[in-house]
Amino acid sequence: MNKVPIQIMDLTTLKAVVFELSQEIVPSRFENAQQIDSHTLQLSFRTLEQLIWIEISWFAESPRIVQIPPPKRYGEKSTLAKQLKHLLVNLALVEIRQTGFERIVRFKFSSRPGKGIEKELIVELMGRHSNILLLDKSRKVITLGKQIKEKHSRLRPIGTGDLYKFPPPLQGLTPKLSESFHSWKENLCLVPSTFKNSLKDTYQGISPALTLQIASNNYNEAINIINQSVTSIELKTWKAIYNKWKEWLLDIENNSYNINFNGSTDFVVWGKIKSKAKKRKIGLILGKYYSNKIIDRKIYSIREKLKHDLENSKDNEIRKLEAQALLIKNIPEYITMQNNANNILTLQSPTKKQINEAQNLFKQAKRKKRSRDSILKRVEFHKKKISEIEYCELFLDSLMYEDNELKKNKLDSIIELKEEVEEYICIKKNSFKFQSNNKKEQVSAIKEIQSPSGLKIQIGSNNRQNELISLRKGKKGDLWFHAQETPGSHVVLKSSNGLFDDKDIQLAADLASFFSRARGNKLAPVIMVPIENLQRISGSLPGTVSHRGGKVIWGKAERAQKYFHQK
Repeated sequence: MNKVPIQIMDLTTLKAVVFELSQEIVPSRFENAQQIDSHTLQLSFRTLEQLIWIEISWFAESPRIVQIPPPKRYGEKSTLAKQLKHLLVNLALVEIRQTGFERIVRFKFSSRPGKGIEKELIVELMGRHSNILLLDKSRKVITLGKQIKEKHSRLRPIGTGDLYKFPPPLQGLTPKLSESFHSWKENLCLVPSTFKNSLKDTYQGISPALTLQIASNNYNEAINIINQSVTSIELKTWKAIYNKWKEWLLDIENNSYNINFNGSTDFVVWGKIKSKAKKRKIGLILGKYYSNKIIDRKIYSIREKLKHDLENSKDNEIRKLEAQALLIKNIPEYITMQNNANNILTLQSPTKKQINEAQNLFKQAKRKKRSRDSILKRVEFHKKKISEIEYCELFLDSLMYEDNELKKNKLDSIIELKEEVEEYICIKKNSFKFQSNNKKEQVSAIKEIQSPSGLKIQIGSNNRQNELISLRKGKKGDLWFHAQETPGSHVVLKSSNGLFDDKDIQLAADLASFFSRARGNKLAPVIMVPIENLQRISGSLPGTVSHRGGKVIWGKAERAQKYFHQK
């Protein structure tokens, strides 16, 4: 089960975005293309007033066309992006067309408005069958997002050079505004099934989201209605649903769209909105919605994999530690062996066999004694690995705990943590072999808040960030805080930048307590050390330090939590 559900861009949403884009970027000149991943393109169009970017994705779980803010330059060297830039250069976008209840959008390009169509970009948003295709004048495929071979689809294989064929026609009746209540209800009740299945099987253009939206504005009520048999729904409910059905069709006919986040689904782009607020750009808002959802999915996927890897590594280290502990228990036997050997040799006239036995006992005792030091080293090694794993677990918990953090920053931080775990904990072969040093030096945005006196307080979200704020960017005069004897983030009060007082120190101690394994305690001891008294421990994870001296301050996590979320 997917823990981060995404509302698919259904027919109604697609119509709303296409209508809005037709007003925004028709006519316009094609400007640029870049491909950010294997199934997502970003295209820019120059109008008389501005440069507008749209994003097109044929990813099965979230196919979409949305408007986006100007993105960073990325993926311009991909083959598909270079082909589009070469083939669409100097052409004007003269029409965006979507007809009926088909989820196919056609972007038509010409040398200038009024001239014949020279290129056509087809976007098919049909779940796992989604695709993007560029056609020439004769409607032959020049390039496309993914080749469809016969083994994938006997019905409609398609590749470069093929003549474009439309997908098979839609099944079901075409929804009509003129259809009467009696006819509509009769069509839905022909087969005794649940309302959601009956609606989907009877009419075109129906999505799970639309089914919920016309059933009720309340999610729980809508779920209850759509799962009822059509034979058990009351007449009053039928009439209410029919009124919503007519409202939906009327908005489609009039191109009357507005986005609302207070319905029975994540968003609704039709229907009456009570708020008198200024009409918002649906495409841009949906661009942000899908961007956040996709980042959430990536974060969830990485988090679950990390949790699994860390748990397995920790269990493995604990088993090894227990095995070494068992060996230590057996080590004192060497004294007994020595005593037994001495007793044999003190006999008045030991036999040759007894002498050999005594010598063997001495050799075994010597080996056991010698192995003690190496076993103790292995014990320390496994304890250290368990401690490092617990640090990573803490960072993972802290990242998930902070709902107010920017999603992009959270994603960057968890990717860094994943790389650290792969490099130092669950070592993956060749994980970093081909990465340049510059890439490994990049560190995501550091969490920073302002102290009561206006000084910066920096908080590490992973081992690399700990190293950055404490060892590489720390200056003489800064103060370093860390929860005592427990895994936690490094917290640095930038006291080298100005005067500080007791409130600043107390807040830094509270934050060190909050971002540590001691978060659940009412009070936790926190060590405060001048940053120049820190020293990196070689051979350990980044950010692993020892310190000289220091002062213990009691930190209160609850107090830090309130201040941190306010800031």
